[in-house]
Amino acid sequence: MCHRGSSTHLIPRPPRLESRRLFHPAQPGCARSGADVQGELILTDSSENNASGQPLTRAGRSRRDVLKFGSIATLGAVLGGGALLGQATPALAQTGSDGALAPNDPLNILIVNYDGGTLLDFAGPSEIFHRLPNTNVRYASLNGGNVTLEFGVVYGKTERLADIDKTDVLLVPGGSDLSAPMQPAYQAQIRRLAESAKHVTSVCNGSLVLAATGVLKGKRSACHWAFVNKLAEYGAIPVPDRFVEDDNGRFMSGGGVTAGIDFALRVAAKLRGREAAEFTQLVIEYDPAPPFHSGHPRDARPEVVAMVDKELPGASRGLARIPGVR
Repeated sequence: MCHRGSSTHLIPRPPRLESRRLFHPAQPGCARSGADVQGELILTDSSENNASGQPLTRAGRSRRDVLKFGSIATLGAVLGGGALLGQATPALAQTGSDGALAPNDPLNILIVNYDGGTLLDFAGPSEIFHRLPNTNVRYASLNGGNVTLEFGVVYGKTERLADIDKTDVLLVPGGSDLSAPMQPAYQAQIRRLAESAKHVTSVCNGSLVLAATGVLKGKRSACHWAFVNKLAEYGAIPVPDRFVEDDNGRFMSGGGVTAGIDFALRVAAKLRGREAAEFTQLVIEYDPAPPFHSGHPRDARPEVVAMVDKELPGASRGLARIPGVR
């Protein structure tokens, strides 16, 4: 028990982070001149939680394993150049120690937007994709301009789908109302772009939009658990996983809503390398620890599943109805 005035803390105080540089002369005995020194910026916890002030690394791993971006220039680009401030970090791509984060070919990603879409379905992936090296992210809707998402959130300004010739990665997010992207004009544009895209992807029930175009026929795909079995109605193969890929990664899909973050990190690792994905995960502090184990029917209490099934009839069978879907 903690009494008033006691110095006992039931909850550890947050660490006070200090930085220090560890210098490594190019050769033993060399002077530490600017020409022959490279350093690693190490974050240490100097609070009472870590009296020794040891580097904040996982047990059993070296600093080099944890800070894979090596040089002061690289970490300066990260810490001072914008990654932690929500900006892209092209400098990082050019200063990686092994060149793995500096691919020669740019990566173009197109996210399809529409009225009734769910913000988090594409906001999570967008946060990750924008931080990848040499990557360009665009947003498009049928007529361009603003779109009104679920809950009245207005997003824009988007480009016109017809004005985009092709893309490397096509991402179709899901929504609470799929009436718009199921329209013939939307379907035609999505099908056109999917046919030439190197990677055709979706998050949540956006896979239903793709499946309706016919491009997922015979392909394995994820979807939100409440709608996943409706994929079969369009000839796709439903897989109730958080991330699914088919045809050597040409088709990649994520489960419902928040699964889009996991999906995007996997896409990032596949297209830009594991280090780029791990770097991005750390920068956005993606370290999920939900307070309840109710994020999927297999974990949720039966009464909670029943509540959702009442709100979305057929959800427990993966066959919930949604506007725009037959």
